[in-house]
Amino acid sequence: EIVGCCEVIEERLDVSPISKLKATISERERNKAARRRPLIENLSVKKDYRRSGIGVALLKACEESVRSWVPFHDEVFAQVELENDCALEFFERCGYQILFDDPTCKRIVIDGTIFMKEATVTKVMMRKPLDRQDA
Repeated sequence: EIVGCCEVIEERLDVSPISKLKATISERERNKAARRRPLIENLSVKKDYRRSGIGVALLKACEESVRSWVPFHDEVFAQVELENDCALEFFERCGYQILFDDPTCKRIVIDGTIFMKEATVTKVMMRKPLDRQDA
């Protein structure tokens, strides 16, 4: 039985704070010229298994994986939907700091049929510094 999952990818991320001018530019457009950075995505633990350490173990495994990447990354990022208080609190407990809110993010929404569409959501960009000694 799969009770949790998480992925870490290397993606172009613009992690400079969103100004009013930048907020008019989509997340995708801003990221085209940005530096490649590790991003934690889709951390999920089955409801009956939450608060048992699985989420922390998944997150630590992703962070350890990033430490082995070449070139070395000295930080890791996560984006969490603004309304997801539990996830925001989880990442903060695990050492992630809030950088800024991004109101231009997208997520896929299933409309109850077979169709999917993109919806605009506000996500919180979070960052955790890494060092080689933690590995």
